Amino acid sequence: MIRTCEAIVLKAVPFAEGGAVVSFLSEHGERLSGLAKGVKKPTARWVAAFEPLGMVRVSFFGKEQTELKRVTRCELSFSPLCLGHLESSLVMACLADLFDRVAREGVEDDRLYRLLSACGRALKADPDNALGILAYAEHWLLHCMGLLPHPRTCGRCGSETAPLVLLSPEEGWCCSSCTPVDPREALPAGSREHLRNLRLRGAEAAPRVDPTDGAQQAVTALLRARLLQELGGGLRSYDVLWRSV
Repeated sequence: MIRTCEAIVLKAVPFAEGGAVVSFLSEHGERLSGLAKGVKKPTARWVAAFEPLGMVRVSFFGKEQTELKRVTRCELSFSPLCLGHLESSLVMACLADLFDRVAREGVEDDRLYRLLSACGRALKADPDNALGILAYAEHWLLHCMGLLPHPRTCGRCGSETAPLVLLSPEEGWCCSSCTPVDPREALPAGSREHLRNLRLRGAEAAPRVDPTDGAQQAVTALLRARLLQELGGGLRSYDVLWRSV
């Protein structure tokens, strides 16, 4: 059986005899994986097609019940890679790691494909905003996983205007009018507005990282910790990113 689809490359793990087991996010949001023989050899015709976040047209061959099918064709149609831009390349590795963990084989969610493809194109267009695009992707991944309530209203009292002070696992975003909290532990003023920007802007207009914006820094740290906790801990790509930037 041959299956062909549009997909985004996630990770390529070295395999025997110069091959690699490559994972993809299909256009339907399903995680697919296949064995690409000889891909690590210098003469391989398709080595450039397996860079993280490359958008490809890929074909798999194998019996329906075969767990690992063989990649017979992989044509690169778009790459977000910007040569010489370290921060963007490191963020691409983080995104590939995240989506490789979140996507599931046999489970389709086309929101994942739309989100990752939008982030890839935004990275290509504006690599200097790589960290802002990463924070945008983390926010929407939590939403896709059903772990991020809407910030429009307080989960306890329903207020739409009072400043948000914390994110409760049981009640969602809680505001200052109904939730007593130590000011040193509360979310900074402007957190609701930053969350609104993340929801309303596209990836290409993701808020740029501003070290002086306390609300942005706090929300990003909160959502990132929640996401990484859900995925079982830190990712190596994140460790490399923080050591490098």
